[in-house]
Amino acid sequence: MNLRQIQVFHAVYSVGSISGASRLLNVSQPSVSKIVKHAETKLGFALFRLVRGRLAPTEEAHILFREAADLHARIDTFQRAARNLRTTSEGHIRMAVLPSLALSLVPEAVVRFRQRMPRVTFDVSAIHHNDFREALASRECDFVIGHHLLLDPEISGAVIGHGRVGALFHRRLLPEADTVVGAEMLAANQVIGLSSDVAIAGLAASVIATMITPAVLVHSVYLAAAMARQGAGIAIVDEFTARGYVDDSLIFLPLAPSVTFELNVLHLGSNPLTRLAKSFIDLNRQMIATQTDWVSAPYPAPTVALAAGTY
Repeated sequence: MNLRQIQVFHAVYSVGSISGASRLLNVSQPSVSKIVKHAETKLGFALFRLVRGRLAPTEEAHILFREAADLHARIDTFQRAARNLRTTSEGHIRMAVLPSLALSLVPEAVVRFRQRMPRVTFDVSAIHHNDFREALASRECDFVIGHHLLLDPEISGAVIGHGRVGALFHRRLLPEADTVVGAEMLAANQVIGLSSDVAIAGLAASVIATMITPAVLVHSVYLAAAMARQGAGIAIVDEFTARGYVDDSLIFLPLAPSVTFELNVLHLGSNPLTRLAKSFIDLNRQMIATQTDWVSAPYPAPTVALAAGTY
C-alpha cells in the first residue's frame, strides 16, 4: 500500500463508510472506492465487506489499522513540525510538566506567549517525573519540563533555570524564622511527610532525615502545600509549587543548608524541538531568571549540573 492508499484506508475505517471518508478527505466517493479496491488487489485480501448494508472491516483490516493509526499520528506530527518550522507565529505546542510547574509557572508562560502569538495553541498535561520517558517515547508530548534528569541516550535535554526547596508554613508555626529554615526548626515542629516517590523528597533527605515520623504522609508536593494551608504542619516543597500557595498568612523560606535543583527541558533526540517550542522555552527561561528573588533569602548557586547543551 502506498501512502495515499493508507490514508484512504484509515479514513474509511475511522468513519465507517465510503461517503464519510470522501467528505473527510474532500474527494469523490468513486475515487475513494477505487483506491480501496486497488489497495485490496495489491494486498491480496479484502479490507471491508458489506454486512447487512453496512461496511464492516475484516480481521485483516483491524490488524492493519493499528499500524496505520500509528503512521497517521506520525504524519500529523510531521505536518505540525513542518508548519512550525515555517513560522514561529502560529502552530501547536504539546508538552508535559510536573504538577508543581502546572500551578503557576507554566500557566503564566502560556498566557504570556499567547498574548504575543494568539494563533499558537497548546496541549498541556501534568505528569509525574517517573512517567517522563513513557510520555516522550509514546509521543504523547513533544517535550517535558521538570527537575529530574533522565539518564537515557535517546533523550536530549537542556537547563532552563534553577529552583530551591524550602518550607511552606503559617508564620505562627515558625515565628523565629527570618530568611531560612534550618533542620533544628523543623525538628521542633510537625513536618508533613513526603513519600519517596516525590521527586524533591530525595533532594531534601539530608535536611529532614532527623524528623519524627509524620502524622500526615502525602504523595505530591501540591498535596503537601494544601495541607500546610490548612495548618496541618510545615510542608517541604519546591519554590514553583510555593508560588501557587503563598499568601498573607502562608510564607515560603528556603531550607538551610540550601537545597537546589536544575529545571530541565527534555525531548527525544530523534524529535528535535521546533523553533516555536524553543521560543516558548526561552520565555520560561527568562521568567525563571527574573523571579529568583521572590523570597527574602539570596538565591544560592546550583548544586548539580546537567550534562547537556543549551538552546
